[in-house]
Amino acid sequence: MKELSLRTFVAYVEDRPGVLDRVASLFRRRNFNIESLQVARTDRPGVSRLTVEVLADDAGVQRIEANLYKLVNVLFVQDITSRPSLRAVNEER
Repeated sequence: MKELSLRTFVAYVEDRPGVLDRVASLFRRRNFNIESLQVARTDRPGVSRLTVEVLADDAGVQRIEANLYKLVNVLFVQDITSRPSLRAVNEER
């Protein structure tokens, strides 16, 4: 059995109606459950940042990233799972 772990993706997307729906639908169609989702504006006008956490194995991570790039309104995608975060710092305390 493949080992699933919580993976964190950041996607910069065009700030347009329907983009969040298309991203969420992609996860649904690929049978991934979104554990956490945050959306915020960036310092660039017309660009939003989506932070998505999903349970996935290594093959699933590659599929998610490749499929996100296929969406027209997605500008940049990055798997930031291994980067330090505030959550990791708080969990160490």
